[in-house]
Amino acid sequence: MDLKDQIIQEYLTQGCGFRKLAARYGISRTTICKWVQIYQGIHNLPPTQKQETYSHSSMNSSPKKSITAGQQTNEELLQKIAALEKQLEDRQLKVVVLDTLITVAEKQLNISIRKKPGTQQSEK
Repeated sequence: MDLKDQIIQEYLTQGCGFRKLAARYGISRTTICKWVQIYQGIHNLPPTQKQETYSHSSMNSSPKKSITAGQQTNEELLQKIAALEKQLEDRQLKVVVLDTLITVAEKQLNISIRKKPGTQQSEK
């Protein structure tokens, strides 16, 4: 397990804060935050309790004018769309990585891994 994975797991499992982890490992708090968010997006993990609390408290303490219910719903939908687009982008990158991995494995091992189009399964 590399340092990045160790830090992410420590945040997710032990509940250490970003600042505490940043001080312990000498890595920027924002970098650790981004690592965790990317990891959660790739593995489709829900936000932690700390992330939920921070998200709600920062939304409630913002100096914005009062927002009507319709506008708030639109903002929430836009945030959800942005999150889904990020997840889609991460999934597409994962597909490219896996496709490249299969291609390299086929070349190095000189075997066919992918199913050929039109190939039918043999009957048992």
